Amino acid sequence: MGWLWTSSSSKAEPQQPIPTSIPIRSEPAPSAPSTPPANSNDAAFHEAFPHLAPATTSSQLEPSLNSAPSAAIDHDPSLPTTMSCRAAFDAAFYCSSLGGHFNDIYRYGHLRSCSEHWGDWRFCMSLSGASSEGRANAIRERYREKDEKLKKEPNSEDVWRRRGPGEMIEKPFRFAEEESLRVEKA
Repeated sequence: MGWLWTSSSSKAEPQQPIPTSIPIRSEPAPSAPSTPPANSNDAAFHEAFPHLAPATTSSQLEPSLNSAPSAAIDHDPSLPTTMSCRAAFDAAFYCSSLGGHFNDIYRYGHLRSCSEHWGDWRFCMSLSGASSEGRANAIRERYREKDEKLKKEPNSEDVWRRRGPGEMIEKPFRFAEEESLRVEKA
C-alpha cells in the first residue's frame, strides 16, 4: 500500500499534463468595479445592517472632494489630517472581541454597536488611491462630521469646555520626565 501521492503499481506510466479549466483573460480588467443596481430590498437590508453596507470607493469619493471649493473648507488645526488604517482595524476588532464587549457592559451597562469603528476602517481603506490633499481633506471632513455628531448628544463638554489655541499645555508630562530622570540617576 502506498502513500496518497505515490502509486503501488510497479508499472511506470507517463504522466499527462492535466488541462486547466481556468480561462486566461487577454483583455484588460475593468478599471471601476461595476455596482449592481440598488433596489428597495437592498436599501432596507443596508438600513437594518449598516455595517454590511458597501463602502464608497476612492473614485466615488474623489469627485465630491474636488467639487467643493478649497476656500469653503475650514482648516481647523485641531482636526487630524491623517488616519491609520491599522489602528482603525484594531479598534474595530477590539470592539467586536470579548474584551471590548466586557468594557461596554462595564462602562455603559449594555453592548454598543461597533459599526462606527468598522465604518472608520472602510473609510480609511477607501482612501488608499486618493491624492494626499484629497485624502487630508476627506479625513478632516470625516472627523468634523464625527465631532458635530458627538456634540449633538450629551457629552463631557456639557461639564468641561475645550481649550482654546492659546491655552494648550506645553509639555504636559514635564514633571513626570524630570522625576524619571531623577530616579534613573539615583
